[in-house]
Amino acid sequence: MRIGVLRETLPGERRVPLTPEGARLLAAHNHVVFIETGLGLGAGFSDTEYLAAGAQIAYTSREVAAQVEVLVKVHPPRVEEIELLRPGTTLLAFLHLAGQPAALHQALVGARASTLSLELVQEGDEFPILEPLSAIGGRVAVTLAAWHLTIPGGGPGVLLGGSPGVPPAMVLVIGGGTAGRAAAAEASALGAQVVVLDRDPRQLQRVGREVGRSIVTGIASEYHIVRYLEQADVVIGAVAVRGEPAPKVLRRSHVRAMRDAALFIDMSIDEGGCAETSRPTTTDAPVYESEGVRHICIPNLPSQVARTASWVLGSSLLPYLDALGAGLPHALATNPALRRAVGFLDGRLVSRTLRRFIDVPYVALDEIVPVAEG
Repeated sequence: MRIGVLRETLPGERRVPLTPEGARLLAAHNHVVFIETGLGLGAGFSDTEYLAAGAQIAYTSREVAAQVEVLVKVHPPRVEEIELLRPGTTLLAFLHLAGQPAALHQALVGARASTLSLELVQEGDEFPILEPLSAIGGRVAVTLAAWHLTIPGGGPGVLLGGSPGVPPAMVLVIGGGTAGRAAAAEASALGAQVVVLDRDPRQLQRVGREVGRSIVTGIASEYHIVRYLEQADVVIGAVAVRGEPAPKVLRRSHVRAMRDAALFIDMSIDEGGCAETSRPTTTDAPVYESEGVRHICIPNLPSQVARTASWVLGSSLLPYLDALGAGLPHALATNPALRRAVGFLDGRLVSRTLRRFIDVPYVALDEIVPVAEG
């Protein structure tokens, strides 16, 4: 199989989905890997390292796309990049298709492309590609919060963990999934007072088991949201519904009720954000103010630790890239994890969930690729 990897175009994105070691392992399995020159520089991987691992270097995205059957990215491609794809190319990325513009959906149809959304790859109850990166993002969110509470970070000069005689800051985490639990654990380790809200009692039980009983947990009711928002120094939104836009759990009035000098970090921004006041920011300009509250809504938080995140992403992605070696139809018929992640197949929308959000012709996946028996 011929696999290509393009440089990322999202501002501040430094991660790569394939490290030189990953390229070496794929080459050992008789796959041919094409790397766009300069791909790994932001994560500390040189073209020379990829060449030594057996990859081939291409000098433009067009050159990569023209030669491969599978194209891998971290973030969704631009429409212009989709238009470079050969018919039948399989695109892998954190695509978040439900929240993408109609022009991108139409471009996928026109290119007769197939898509596998990495955030939807599911093994049992686990999401083996998304969850490790979500955990990194949760930890990075708290690191950013600690800095932005300081005066050099534009904050009120508050130490997250407090000091003898001075209470710690309160961190409110909305969402008890992987990212929320990681954020809660990191904030607690730094000495903050931590509250986690979620609508699912099972997630709160998991918070208690994994993070510790020092964490205050509560159902994400209107009462609890308002109560803790008014007290929090930092609010971290970690709300997600698999394959769908993030629900707006924080209305503008909620944000307006937050205390002076509070900080809001929206980790759900990849799915559109969980607050009515959220809009994407970048690493170069991470902060804006709305309703008197500073917002940080960076879509690619794990990119702040790009080398670590690239190793994690690359290692978790490799088995699924290898599984595509027998062809996408075979992989979809025999690999339930990839079957759950498919959105488009040869330009046809085949995801039952996505048909509610994407206005293109739909056909059931089972009619095209039945599940293999046995």
